[in-house]
Formats: sequence, structure tokens, C-alpha cells
Amino acid sequence: VEQNLLLRWISEADLPAVYQALVKIGLAEGGASTISDITACPGTDTCKLGISSSRSLAAELTRHIRKNGIDKDPNAKHLHIKASGCFHSCGQHHVADLGFLGVSRNVGGRRVPHFQLVVGGQWTNNAGSYGLAIGAVPSKRVPEVVQRLTERYSKERQGQETFADFANRIGKKTIRAMVEELQAIPGYDQDP
Repeated sequence: VEQNLLLRWISEADLPAVYQALVKIGLAEGGASTISDITACPGTDTCKLGISSSRSLAAELTRHIRKNGIDKDPNAKHLHIKASGCFHSCGQHHVADLGFLGVSRNVGGRRVPHFQLVVGGQWTNNAGSYGLAIGAVPSKRVPEVVQRLTERYSKERQGQETFADFANRIGKKTIRAMVEELQAIPGYDQDP
């Protein structure tokens, strides 16, 4: 469910060669099971049903998270982000701490890619509960959403509080207010 690979029964003597082979194909980065290890379906890259590019969102979020040190924050680094490119939810966004569902909005006669923000899902205990649907955010603003939510969680977390518990404690209304300004789209003439 995390879209990771497990290579079993590799002898210690073969590990350097396996590692070098993984480096060559771009699969040797660390960070498995951390906030920078984002689960995403293929989205518009290869899926006929894809509405948005969930893989591109995952790649951009990974860059943003690593560049801004979110993956080093002891409170935020173990959160899970998942992105689905359409309503079939193959990326399992609904059970993530921070989930994103690809949607499209018509703004001023133009299609603008968005992601529906879902917070506080439970990916453990056989995906025990779905997160709270907050609202759609333009794709380009999603990294800022992640930044705001992880910073606030890190600052206001109480004890060993999970992100789901935190989201439920501060409430949907508060989270919506945190991202509201990021949902606005400038006119095409202002920022094409």
C-alpha cells in the first residue's frame, strides 16, 4: 500500500552491486515510510481516467519537503502523504495524514488543475477511517498547504498526538481558514 519495494534474500556480498543498480535507475533514495515517501497513482501520466498528474504532484512535494527540511522535523517526518489522480482513489488519499485528490475546476473559461485536500485519515489499522475533506486547492499551491499544515502540527502538537487527532482537535473550520487564501485563483490576465 505504500508502493515501496522489498528485495529479499540478497546476500551481503551482493549489496553494493544491487545498490549501484538501484542508483542507476533512480531507486536508491532514502526516506522510506517518511513524509517524503509519497504514494501516488499514475494519474494522467498513463491512466485513461486520470484527471490530474498525481505523480508530478508527488515529485514536486518531495522536492519541497526536502528543500524546506520538513522531512527532518521530528513531529512531521513520519506523516504520510498520498495523492490520487481521480475519484477511483488508487493513491489512497482518503486514508493519509495529508491526502490529495485530483480534480479540475473551470475558472474564467479555462480548466485549472486542483487537488481536493483531505486531512487526518488513518492509514494504519487496515485504513481505519477516512480523513476530513477540506476543499480544492490549485495544484501550484499544494506545497504551501503542506508547509502550513505541517508547521502548525509541529508547533501545536500535544504530547504524542497523531495528525488525525490534531486535525480533529483543531477542526475542519480552522483548517479551512488556514488554506482559504491559497484556494484563490488570480485572473488569467494577472497570472496566466
